Amino acid sequence: MQKGKTSAGKKQSPEDAAFAGLQIHIPAIRIKLLRWYDRNSRKYPWRKTGNWFHLLMAEMMLRRTKADQVLPVYKIFTEQFKTPSEAASLPAADFKKMMHPLGLSWRSLQMQETINYLKDNYSKRQPEKSDNLKNIPGVGDYANAMLRNKLFNERCAAVDSNVVRFLSRLAGIAYHPENRRKYFIKTAADSLMNSKRSFDLNLAILDYTALVCKIKKPLCLKCSFKKLCRYGGSGYQI
Repeated sequence: MQKGKTSAGKKQSPEDAAFAGLQIHIPAIRIKLLRWYDRNSRKYPWRKTGNWFHLLMAEMMLRRTKADQVLPVYKIFTEQFKTPSEAASLPAADFKKMMHPLGLSWRSLQMQETINYLKDNYSKRQPEKSDNLKNIPGVGDYANAMLRNKLFNERCAAVDSNVVRFLSRLAGIAYHPENRRKYFIKTAADSLMNSKRSFDLNLAILDYTALVCKIKKPLCLKCSFKKLCRYGGSGYQI
């Protein structure tokens, strides 16, 4: 095959070519991520909870908010409410006050809409594999992937800006958060999740990008991937 061409004869984009080169390293990246995660994972209660409702509420609390900021609010919420019906009984003003430390004024309204939907549709049962969880208000692609990953052991890649940054740096392409919708990002992320520990892998990327592959001043010299990363290991700055 001529360089830069696909099997259909179409010219590859630079991004597609970069990620095609990255694909051969995916098994090694997967192993290194899990090894790092087993030693360095952050311990948050929602990661181990067996309560699907608490897991969903945590995902909503974590949107655009740091995990350490969510932790005290999550603890208060989960100590008071075990089910959507219990949470739905809290007056709107009190619920807003509880969520106030998280910021984002729209969040409490959205969470209450979600809780009321769950009360009406899941008061007597848990979500099932056949359910379309994206019918739940406030559940988008990311939360859907995390929920299906945890609840049904589906090997779903939860792609957000952290995943895009991590994979883009490895491949040596310019980072843009909207690339999460691009085929080359989704393909690489899905390949990375091809493991029985896919939920841990999703969490591993979250932790790795928070602690090592940071937005600003990444710790490239301490990075487990510096030998194959085009951002740090090769002095290739994007």
